[in-house]
Amino acid sequence: MNPEEAQAALAGVRSAEGRLAGKVANCPPWRHAAFGGVLAILIGSIAISTQAQIVGTVIVLALIVLIVQSDRRRYGVFVNGYRRGKTRSMTLVYLGAMTTMVAAAMYMRVNDFTIWSKLALALIAFALGTAISVKWQAIFRRELEGGAR
Repeated sequence: MNPEEAQAALAGVRSAEGRLAGKVANCPPWRHAAFGGVLAILIGSIAISTQAQIVGTVIVLALIVLIVQSDRRRYGVFVNGYRRGKTRSMTLVYLGAMTTMVAAAMYMRVNDFTIWSKLALALIAFALGTAISVKWQAIFRRELEGGAR
């Protein structure tokens, strides 16, 4: 491959990434809220009881399947957070935050906190999950547009 062919190939890749950024990296607000909602259900159910955790886990798994199917129908792909690049750092921040939230939920369950405290924790999980989803998308979009290399 000569230098001109290599440049043309790279230009094609950049063009495809730009189209992908416009399509895949532009989730509607409900999609971010759905991610936050899944996390709120998970954290809230863990905080409430073992039985609620089992039911919540089943609901969360079903919702994840629906979200993945929706993304594949809408965009043709599902992009998970476990990918190389700057989004990986955001995913690690998210995992750290969620580990802390799970620990707090377990602490609340074991120490019989009020249902209102547990619901407040679920609301915090919703807000955090939604915010992280929005931030992750912004980082992903910058990567696809070539700004985070």
